[in-house]
Amino acid sequence: MNQSVFITREPEQAADLMAFCTQHNWFLCAQSFIQFNAVPFQLPAKWQVIFFPSPRAVSYFFESSHPTILLDKLIACSGGETAKRIKHYTPQPIDFVAEKAGDIEKVRSDFQRWLTNKKVLYVGSNLAQKSVLLDLAEEQGQFLQVYETNYLSKKITPCTIYIFSSPSNVESFFIKNVLPDNAHVIAWGNTTAKSLEKRKVNVNYTLETSAEKELIAYLQNVK
Repeated sequence: MNQSVFITREPEQAADLMAFCTQHNWFLCAQSFIQFNAVPFQLPAKWQVIFFPSPRAVSYFFESSHPTILLDKLIACSGGETAKRIKHYTPQPIDFVAEKAGDIEKVRSDFQRWLTNKKVLYVGSNLAQKSVLLDLAEEQGQFLQVYETNYLSKKITPCTIYIFSSPSNVESFFIKNVLPDNAHVIAWGNTTAKSLEKRKVNVNYTLETSAEKELIAYLQNVK
């Protein structure tokens, strides 16, 4: 059966998925439902670790900060894709990389076990979940906004498979759209799955990693 696939990412962020859909003669609509803008920021004092939750957070941070400011800091991030983006900006070693970026509970527990009593600076947007800071003492975890996320909703043609890449994309999607009956829904990580479940959406599969290869492996078995 030929499928129609919607993903809340731009085409350049879904190259492997595009190749897969072309190979199987599936229709693909790749469209982010959010937009981003840089915001000015100043680094606070008294922290030892910086945590990047996504490749986008990395880009906005380094666009305004020289890599040398981290020379006396430890670098931590969520998943291999975020680690790759960090290496694009600096050769400095990454001290902690979460194994399964989509499993935020494991990311938090593993990171906090590694962090011990060190103070961390979490970099993100105005809609950041800041999950890894949960349960930390207020003086141990700080948040730094380096960009803002805004909803950019639009109505799309109904599809058979929906792939949601973030909680903010979920919220923006439902401003102007509804899911068809029997839609096959895939969530990019636990936080995205929870956002869908709050809307009473049945999530068929939740990605554990931030890599497209896991998504493609799952789609191979979707009939």
